[in-house]
Amino acid sequence: MGPSLRIVEWNIERGAEFDAIKLSLTDKDGFIAKVHSEAANNTSTAKVDDQVLSAQMDVLQSADVLVLNEVDWGMKRSDYRAVVKDLADALKMNWAYGVEFVEVDPKVLGTQSFANVENEAERKELDELFSTDKPRLLALHGNAILSRYPLRDVKLVPFKYQAYDWYNGEKKYGAVEAGKRKGASLVFGEEIVREVRRGGRTNLIATIDVPDLPGRQVTIVAAHLENRTTPKGRVKEADELLDMIRPISHPVVVAGDMNTTGQDGSVMSIKSSVLKKVNNPAFWATQGIKYATGVGLVMDVASFGFKTTKFQGDPTASAVPLLAANPEQGFFKDLKKYRFDDGTRLDLRGDAELSVNDREGTLGNSNERASKGFVTTFALPRTIAAVGKFRLDWIFVKGYLKEEPKTADSYRFAPGFARTMNEANQALSEPLSDHAAISVDLPITQPALLGLKK
Repeated sequence: MGPSLRIVEWNIERGAEFDAIKLSLTDKDGFIAKVHSEAANNTSTAKVDDQVLSAQMDVLQSADVLVLNEVDWGMKRSDYRAVVKDLADALKMNWAYGVEFVEVDPKVLGTQSFANVENEAERKELDELFSTDKPRLLALHGNAILSRYPLRDVKLVPFKYQAYDWYNGEKKYGAVEAGKRKGASLVFGEEIVREVRRGGRTNLIATIDVPDLPGRQVTIVAAHLENRTTPKGRVKEADELLDMIRPISHPVVVAGDMNTTGQDGSVMSIKSSVLKKVNNPAFWATQGIKYATGVGLVMDVASFGFKTTKFQGDPTASAVPLLAANPEQGFFKDLKKYRFDDGTRLDLRGDAELSVNDREGTLGNSNERASKGFVTTFALPRTIAAVGKFRLDWIFVKGYLKEEPKTADSYRFAPGFARTMNEANQALSEPLSDHAAISVDLPITQPALLGLKK
């Protein structure tokens, strides 16, 4: 690739495993030694190839820019740390932090009363569990950018369209949502807790100077799209973000947790969930075929199997009419047709020569592909076959690509050699996060790569 910029995007799950995350970013030998120590003491069942782990440590530790989602500042669950500042100090990097939410749930603030719990021992246990160190409590949660380059023109731009009200929506939700959260706990071992917050989804934007590029600048956008909404809600957020960056004439990197689950995560009441189906013509068309042919169960099983094995790992895939809709397809269609004011577009190419595993396909240059779809970045604590593994985290790049995909200069700042660090994330007894870090390399000069048309 020649001289290049390495971007790492990582949802660090609040920084709850801060010490291990810091170790993975600063001390390869120390991290691998910890992995071996846990294996020797039978505290970890992870089987990791040292060579693979070492290579992933090298990628993490050589990042020029880190984009982080779900970063706490002054929260009990992350030991009241200023997570981004402490990481930046350890890495000797510049940093910017953008607050999305102020956590105001009484359990988070330590103001929840358990006076109605009759058992005294249980009541004391709960009081201790949810007590807080008030002077250290800031209750902030957001996104961060860390960079070896100085950060300029840093700004925080909240979405005008907020797909979910994290204050009123979490204070009171209907029976269907309560059932969904209980079901997730029983089936997947994931407790979906109440999160009463003030604030909303935002975009943290900063510019770095890269003197050897024609425009001498690169804009970094740390994005985090809403999970408690429909796929259409996320498309509205993505379209708003694209409109915001459309005038930028130099390279842009948009990185973050896009929550491309293909699921409707919105909070619903029983009434609204019933009306949603009643008012959907596709629902009635599908039901008619099921009843008319007597293959309803077969269709349900086939549809479930198809969606779980295909769309969770590849939300860019085409839908199959009546059998399996792909709710995230609109998101990626908008990315494909999008054009900046200077005529450039997002680089969605996938060349085998620019992959770490000789795989090609849409977005393969910037996001690592698997034998089917993409390497997933998120997994629930327990999974049933493919259920619970998703590609949620993405890196999208604007370089100098216009309409012709393989012109002589179109590979300058074109993404390549994307990686997903699942092995590093899962190497210890406690995963570093519920998301794996992802990376991409961006050549500052036109790379001399074999196999690419000149």
